[in-house]
Amino acid sequence: MQSPGSSRIFKGDLDFLIEQFSRLTDSLRHEKPSDFIERVRTLTADLTPFPGRFSFDRFPYFRKILDCFDPMDPTREVVLMKGNQLGATTALIENLILYHIMCDPKPQMYVTADAGLMKTSVAIRVEKMFDSSGARPLLFSQSQKKAGSRNTGDTAIAKEYPGGYLHFYGGKSPARFRGISYPVALVDEVDAFPDFIKDEGTVIKLIRSRTNAFEGKYKILWTSTPLIKQTSKIEPLYLRGDQEKFYVPCKHCGEMQELVWHGESAAGVHFGIIWENDERFMPIPESVAYKCRYCGGLMKNYDKATVIPRGEWRATIAKPESPTTKSFHLSPLYNPPGMYSWESMVQEWSECWDIEHGRLRDKENYRAFRNLKQGLTFEELGVQIQYERAVQFRRSGFARGKVPNDLAVADTGGPVLIVTAAVDVQKDRLYVDVKGYSCGGVTWTLDFFAIEGDTEQFNGPWDQLNDYLDRTRFTGSDGKIYRIMITLIDSGHNADYVYQFCRNHNPGVYACKGRDYFTTGESYQLFSQAILEKIGGLDQAYHVSTGKLKDKISNSMTSLQWTTGQPQPWWYPNFPEDFRDDYFRMFEAETKQEIRDKVTNQWRKTIWKQAFGMENHAFDTYVYNLAALEIFAEFCCRDETGLNLPALNWEAFWEIGKLGAFYTVPT
Repeated sequence: MQSPGSSRIFKGDLDFLIEQFSRLTDSLRHEKPSDFIERVRTLTADLTPFPGRFSFDRFPYFRKILDCFDPMDPTREVVLMKGNQLGATTALIENLILYHIMCDPKPQMYVTADAGLMKTSVAIRVEKMFDSSGARPLLFSQSQKKAGSRNTGDTAIAKEYPGGYLHFYGGKSPARFRGISYPVALVDEVDAFPDFIKDEGTVIKLIRSRTNAFEGKYKILWTSTPLIKQTSKIEPLYLRGDQEKFYVPCKHCGEMQELVWHGESAAGVHFGIIWENDERFMPIPESVAYKCRYCGGLMKNYDKATVIPRGEWRATIAKPESPTTKSFHLSPLYNPPGMYSWESMVQEWSECWDIEHGRLRDKENYRAFRNLKQGLTFEELGVQIQYERAVQFRRSGFARGKVPNDLAVADTGGPVLIVTAAVDVQKDRLYVDVKGYSCGGVTWTLDFFAIEGDTEQFNGPWDQLNDYLDRTRFTGSDGKIYRIMITLIDSGHNADYVYQFCRNHNPGVYACKGRDYFTTGESYQLFSQAILEKIGGLDQAYHVSTGKLKDKISNSMTSLQWTTGQPQPWWYPNFPEDFRDDYFRMFEAETKQEIRDKVTNQWRKTIWKQAFGMENHAFDTYVYNLAALEIFAEFCCRDETGLNLPALNWEAFWEIGKLGAFYTVPT
């Protein structure tokens, strides 16, 4: 028998339940990922130029991509091949992490090529997103872990929440992928992953294998800025899908069109980004506009605020290779006003293209522009250098051991600005190569010679090299005096002796070791701290991308054209008239060869391969000189200019050189 008091409590509970059930409707509202994000996410002012409630009105092109992760959508793989500075990490990866924690909870993995960068992104951006969007209370803290539980709690590399968990991985640590399955994989900067991981296969296959347990339910996002065409991973993924482009209307005629950097119609009419130049052939920012491919009307950067929200995705092929794969291409041309602009894009173009003479100014800047600003791959096209072509770069009036500033001023507009050296180590000799560079990287080989002797002895050739580097000074035809500013020594042979020499020598002499190509497209990389500690006593040593730099030299010797009386193009080579023919034959000692899988015949990579019995020392030392110059220039731009430049800027470096920072003028 119940007491009167307990009866009243029961009746109150019953009334409450009746009231709650009366509010129920006969339909269930389905919320798409984009709607959910606009409802809950807030951006903080320290991470975005558009703080406040997240809205796809500014970035309409990301809405469809995000909504492919709606569980009702049949898409299984989503590919975004893109340029940089688009906000894709914020609008896609971060939003999907939040969606699969708060709205549709399930296990997910986030994989990016650079584990260090991933940890920084998590610490700065993802953690703030959890706090500003109300997700923090859903994460299990370490204090909530139960003994024997597999819960990882809330750590720097793992998060757990009701219904799932989020794990962060670097793309070079495949062993960590094993043992756990995920219905959602978010994969960033795919092109920076290694091509193959020994005993593991490709990272692409490894990630797909982690989703196999969720056949028919899994979702994978692949995003990346494309890099080298021959090794790109994002481009083949993109080509498997429907290859969608974002079409926007012209503000004048209303015709829908994809925004492109430059284009030409069947009738020969040019469209895309246009501008006017000043008397120095530099772009005038106020003149930059987009020319419609249909009516020729001009749109300014600020017009994107009107036309971009009216855009739509359109597939470019009728039937994709994979019907459950949707693929999208996007470049910074679509950025809303307030982000990277058309004017900035034109400025970067002028740094890689000689507008006055209509030719390539700098291949590496062009590579970066194509990758980062157009969102397209760059195809390496280095070809064998024939002796007959190389020998044509001998210059009359230029003698070895001299700095021909009279020629440099006439041909480039200024004197040689800096001198570098490189050393190729063999068992019985050292090959020493010294080069000077005038503005634009125009190259003057000042000397090339061999120091004979047993290189497994610390006296003999090493002592002679030490004296040469310490005491040698080059005098220009105008009286300027140059010393060698930086030297790279190849440690591929007799490495212990190279390392000891670099330990004993003054700063500015560094060990290096060649590699074919880096997947990230760089010219050089520092030895890891672990390798430096193993070597002992070296603060710096460098891996050098011999493949990339030999492509650059090949391009200089086979593609660059120069007419006497006109400025030499960037990186044009000049050699002394008294260099013998056997020097130039060393450039034809290597050819480019494709390496294919012995079983599948699948293309793996392309490398420069030395012909049997032919010497290539001049080719190798040319490579190490270019790397030395780039290392020195980047150091100057980062640490010595006072310009607070984030990375290498050739224009700024040459301006420093023009001030006489790397030579002296006798009083």
